[in-house]
Amino acid sequence: MAYNYQNRRSQKNNGLSPLSIIGFILLIFFLCGGVFFGYQIYDTVRETVIALGLPDIGDMPPVLSGVIAQPTGQPAAPNIIAGERVNFLIMGIDRRATESCPCRSDTMMLATLDPKTATAGLVTIPRDLYVPIPGYGEQRINTALFIGARDKLPGGGPALAKKTIEYNFGRQIHYYVIVDFNGFRRVVDTLGGIEINVPKAIDDPQYPTENYGVQHVHFNAGLQRMNGEQALQYARTRHADSDFGRSKRQIQVLMAIRDKALRLDIITKLPSLLQSMWGTLETDLKPTEVLALAQAASKVKTENIKTAVIDQTMTVEYVTSTGADVLWFDRVKIGQLMDQIIPQSALTADLSKQVAQEAARITVVNGTLTPQLAERTTKFLQAQGYQITAYGNADRFDYAQTVLIDYSGNKSATITALAKLFNVSPENIRRTTNVKGESDIRIILGANWIPPAEKTQP
Repeated sequence: MAYNYQNRRSQKNNGLSPLSIIGFILLIFFLCGGVFFGYQIYDTVRETVIALGLPDIGDMPPVLSGVIAQPTGQPAAPNIIAGERVNFLIMGIDRRATESCPCRSDTMMLATLDPKTATAGLVTIPRDLYVPIPGYGEQRINTALFIGARDKLPGGGPALAKKTIEYNFGRQIHYYVIVDFNGFRRVVDTLGGIEINVPKAIDDPQYPTENYGVQHVHFNAGLQRMNGEQALQYARTRHADSDFGRSKRQIQVLMAIRDKALRLDIITKLPSLLQSMWGTLETDLKPTEVLALAQAASKVKTENIKTAVIDQTMTVEYVTSTGADVLWFDRVKIGQLMDQIIPQSALTADLSKQVAQEAARITVVNGTLTPQLAERTTKFLQAQGYQITAYGNADRFDYAQTVLIDYSGNKSATITALAKLFNVSPENIRRTTNVKGESDIRIILGANWIPPAEKTQP
């Protein structure tokens, strides 16, 4: 569930409390640039939590996506105080004043904080990345947020966006943050602008405006002082080069914001910052989690923050059958990048090790009318190291949901991994040990499963 923090005694409204906005500012500026508030902001957040009395969550929907329920199968929150790694999906949306969501995500960043080692990382994801969205086939990655809200899925757009990232990048996403670019613009202005060293001149005559037109945007090379509007234009322009250059500029802008914030007495500017961010944020962070994050964030040094961009060395340009320009990605190269910037948690790595040790024998059968679904899924699983002993058709072809049947009774790690991969709910995991055969596990593919398509480079 996305949270709107408010005093128990206050009347319900469409705004967000100061606490949630402080949490957002802390999250974005720390993870994307270093220590922002340190212990000062920790004390400020703590005092705010005390003032709010740690309220229960109300029944009001959040600001941006219409989420009204926690997505089913939500993993347990990491224990930040105990040093467990925390991963975030940060999304920016280009929502004009006259628009309401569902919206596509204009910016997607995957961030991590490891309290145990006092390190952090950030990977920028191009919005044209063409990936399988669970249950919807292959589409641009930035459509996941829109689809989840449009179809009113459990957890709405954020849940589907998180699931899409988990599916394609192999990292569990614990929290999300969505910010309206209007809030970003105002934060920069509240800080008095930022300084950016533009590496080369940028000239974009097709920069999109809020009234669906275009305008001419130009930046000279060298050190430039930018207000909120200029900083947003610099971070979003891409016609002068590409989405990859755009991603690098986004990181550059966030680092510049961090540098400016560190030079200011930021606590005195909190009232203006809170007003700037009001109504432009959605997150599922709880007050207590914000507190724990603030304390952990204050211990990370700037040199221990790694940043990276998924760029042209890891992707292939491709035109779909409908004429859309998209990017296929090299899973091996991006996997190596992820291992460097956002390592798998110890729990995930341990599960993978257990799956390999169990060496479960698996049968895959097609319970839908989709041709060759079992064969395609078999190839997909074999590429990930699973041992498939047979594949074919199920007893019928009207399975709406994928079902797992455990014949072994002792392959729990594999069952857990497959349930997550295929999004199998607990009621669709069946266990029977009185049937002996050549397989330990049987996967009956349902209509909710769409495997990644096999691809060759164009």
